[in-house]
Amino acid sequence: MPDLDVVFFPFLDDVQQLYWHRGESHSVFFVLIGGALLGALLWSTRWKTKISPQRVITAIVLILATHVLIDSFNIYGTQFFAPFSRFGFSLGNLFIIDPLYTGPLLLGIIAAAFSRSGYGYRFTGAGLAISSVYILFSLVSHAYADSVFSRQLDTRQIGVKASYTGATPMNTLLWRHVALTDSGILVGYFSVVADSPEEEIGFVRVQRNDGLIAPYRGRSNVEAVDWFSNGFWVAEETDGVITMADLRFGELRNDPDDPPEKWQYIFSWEISDDPGSLTQQSVSLDETRKALVTLWARLTGDIREGSPFEK
Repeated sequence: MPDLDVVFFPFLDDVQQLYWHRGESHSVFFVLIGGALLGALLWSTRWKTKISPQRVITAIVLILATHVLIDSFNIYGTQFFAPFSRFGFSLGNLFIIDPLYTGPLLLGIIAAAFSRSGYGYRFTGAGLAISSVYILFSLVSHAYADSVFSRQLDTRQIGVKASYTGATPMNTLLWRHVALTDSGILVGYFSVVADSPEEEIGFVRVQRNDGLIAPYRGRSNVEAVDWFSNGFWVAEETDGVITMADLRFGELRNDPDDPPEKWQYIFSWEISDDPGSLTQQSVSLDETRKALVTLWARLTGDIREGSPFEK
């Protein structure tokens, strides 16, 4: 239900949409107040003679709360205290889409729907248990990878202003780290199944190109991307068109040694003169397929990045 906030998109400009999604509808205030109101409505119209209102309200609040909590696990960010705070909480232990998490839940629901034994709840319970174990594994795997990244950057005495470790698409074994420094943003990968924590990570430095954005500073579209990305953005200019990309979501590479100039970014917006405009750039299915093949090969250790980054 919280994700139904997108129904308001036709009434909002591009910048407002960026702030609105996972904002008020994902806040603790909506969970508590909205959950109580919805629970009371459902109780009065459907279960008034069968279940106490407290049980219905508690169930609805917990459903909304778990939805919001799970959303905070991925990279996008969840504004728990909107509209009073626009800070997006994001642990990064899951990618936005991960079939390994949603798959068991979906299969459990389907199995329960077709079950005629009267024990359909066992299927949904099993699906929930498997998905919950996967969440716990992702948290442990994320913490381990994050410690490896941090230790390697500290060992090389690289001054890091801010950093973020996030899951790569559809898995919790290959992790990606972005570190903001005075000389740009470092991007590196670590596979918990193929890499040794002692092996030097091949960080790649990406220039933010702040100069491209300087003339647009203060405009709502630029400030929105800066806020949304937590500062982990890079600006590029192609044929006179300036774009800003959020580095947290990753890049598409056909080859692990491709320089940043050849990267395509999953989340990227065109910056126009209209301060309310943010046109999201798209990537082709063919490029996505090639990048996923490369990503899998990196996860298994079949390919690696080039020479480790030198300070």
